[in-house]
Amino acid sequence: MKKILAFFLTLAFLSPSTALAFSITPEELPEGEEIELAAEEPIQIFMEAEMDVEVNKSIIFDASATASTLSSNLTYEWFLGDGNRQSGPEVVHSYATPGDYEVTLVVRDDLGNQATQTHQVFVYDYALALITNLKEEQVRIQSFVDTAKQGFVLVKLIETYESPSEFLAEQALKDAVSKNLSVFSTVDTLVVWTEDSAGLTALSQAEQSVGDSQFFKDKTILFISDQDFGSLSNIARGVFKTIEPAQIILTRSEAVWVTLEEFTSEGFISVLQERGIQYQIVDEKLRLKPWTILPYMVSSMIDRGVPLSTLQLVFMLPVIVTVVAFTKQVIGLSTLGVYTPSILALSFIALDIKYGLFFLISLLTIGILTKTLLKRFRMLYIPRMAIVLTIVSLTIFFLLYVGSYFNISQIVGIAVFPMLMMSTLVEKFISLQTEQGLKSAIYLTAEAIGVAIVCTFIAEWVFLKTLILGHPEVIFIFLLINIFLSQWTGLRLVEYVRFREIIRHAEEE
Repeated sequence: MKKILAFFLTLAFLSPSTALAFSITPEELPEGEEIELAAEEPIQIFMEAEMDVEVNKSIIFDASATASTLSSNLTYEWFLGDGNRQSGPEVVHSYATPGDYEVTLVVRDDLGNQATQTHQVFVYDYALALITNLKEEQVRIQSFVDTAKQGFVLVKLIETYESPSEFLAEQALKDAVSKNLSVFSTVDTLVVWTEDSAGLTALSQAEQSVGDSQFFKDKTILFISDQDFGSLSNIARGVFKTIEPAQIILTRSEAVWVTLEEFTSEGFISVLQERGIQYQIVDEKLRLKPWTILPYMVSSMIDRGVPLSTLQLVFMLPVIVTVVAFTKQVIGLSTLGVYTPSILALSFIALDIKYGLFFLISLLTIGILTKTLLKRFRMLYIPRMAIVLTIVSLTIFFLLYVGSYFNISQIVGIAVFPMLMMSTLVEKFISLQTEQGLKSAIYLTAEAIGVAIVCTFIAEWVFLKTLILGHPEVIFIFLLINIFLSQWTGLRLVEYVRFREIIRHAEEE
């Protein structure tokens, strides 16, 4: 104890400006254990400043929150990286030439203590915003960002590479844009490079979500796509009406590099013309004409904030049911009706097919196991199915919990309603099992799932989605196809295989 007392008496007479770190091992402590007392730094610097600023624009460096445990009399000296020095807790500076600058702050007190902190600032000539969700283009996009910085162009990247599914991509983009609305006040050009037109409609939804603010008014928006401009232009005109930019330029991916060369829309278009890069300018809203009634209605709905993903499901349902009708009438597959594979396909679109299949197989497995366990009890059919579906709903809850516990965004962010709709297939499967046996139920259900998967891939074909959303009148073609299928009287393809021996004998006779 005398040693410990002597230690604290010694500490009391030490100079506060001396940084100390002590380690004592009193005899009373178990062998091998130590107590370490480390003196804190007397000055704690808290600096606030932007990471980037435009050339000749002012930037504020604020260290007023800096604190000292020993003295309130502090002095601040700023070394701004370009040969200039200033003093004070808060300074304002502008840089005359672009580049990377390291700012160093030195804070001293009247006891001789000092602390330093550095801050990196990128000074740019020009800035643009890039909105994307193309994970497969991630390397290429990062290369563009790095190349831009070398030319003193700042690219403010807004990305949603990890969106849960294509169906939810628009919502993910809208949320990302909403969180970064302040970015758009510092740029004149927006580059939207997304899988389909969801990037454009996300702009209008984000702006509407915050009221009357016009973050995109008079901006130039470049929309990068490899789809047909005729279809995209109708969608772009709907967005144009909502956010009122200076213009929307539809162009190809190679044009994104031109933004690093020309900073005006006139110069940008001139380079596109010289290099033969395809483009189309949208600078007016869609006008109502007799042949544009449906596109005009789509444009108006986009203008009023209806998600494009919702319209996609509505317009893709006729496509899906047409594919189901074809596989049933012409190919001869058992689809368990039109409703079942159609609902499955829409659920796969909403959930993403890999997660949709995972949840579907999980729910079917739990349904089969629950029915098997309930066999030992004498129950009426309806209450028994109610118990089965209750267990299925608890399974959905458990899977969502696992996703949230392990922070799996693809599971946490999925749409729950399609999962609940998929659970209705459990009842269909159990009814088939009761009537026709397990083997037949598995075979018929597998056929329906296979048809649903085919419908999903067709409905998610980017060209078809863009075509139908840009020209909704295409839906009438599928109506005509179904009228044709209703008159089908020939043998189905499966029947040619099943009755090939009979057909062969008939031809021989």
